[in-house]
Amino acid sequence: MMHKILIILFLYTASIGYIVAQELETGQKRWSTTHKLTVNDFKLDPPVSKQETAYSQFIIAHKINAFDAMKRNLNQRVDNIFNGRGSWIDTLNIENIEEALGFQQLQFDLAEVQARKFRKQLLQNKGKILGGFEIVNQISDDIMAQFTEIRANMVTETDYGRNEEAVKLWEEKIATELKELDQFRYENTKRIKL
Repeated sequence: MMHKILIILFLYTASIGYIVAQELETGQKRWSTTHKLTVNDFKLDPPVSKQETAYSQFIIAHKINAFDAMKRNLNQRVDNIFNGRGSWIDTLNIENIEEALGFQQLQFDLAEVQARKFRKQLLQNKGKILGGFEIVNQISDDIMAQFTEIRANMVTETDYGRNEEAVKLWEEKIATELKELDQFRYENTKRIKL
């Protein structure tokens, strides 16, 4: 009995102090299939450099606690957020604003693929959470490193979204991955069986 009380006390204590993600702040937008990025979401003034006509900052954050080791769905414990205060779009020097927005949305969609992979990996490794949060941090680091690399490849291959044929290929690839990982979308709160 005392052993069970100690475990419950440990779980409770561990859950109090370990929240990495937070509620949305001003200028932030959670990924959604229905609410796409708009020009008004970009809050920074564009820099003088003209290499990119738009830039988006994304945050894939988690709020995991020890009690999550007992859950069968961790989707709402990982957020994919667009940070408008760290993003800009040069509306004066863009030939096609809709295309530029579409390319920024595509990057947001790519971040959502990575967020869903994060959610899936957390669920697959949830038993290890009781042993400490190192596994969560390792998964987070791996996911962010992958996102950075894949995003850089996409930007290069599409020439910052200007190569329409390459953009189309990336759209198809990302749409396929989103569909394959559909049960790991933020909105899904049902039990997940692996």
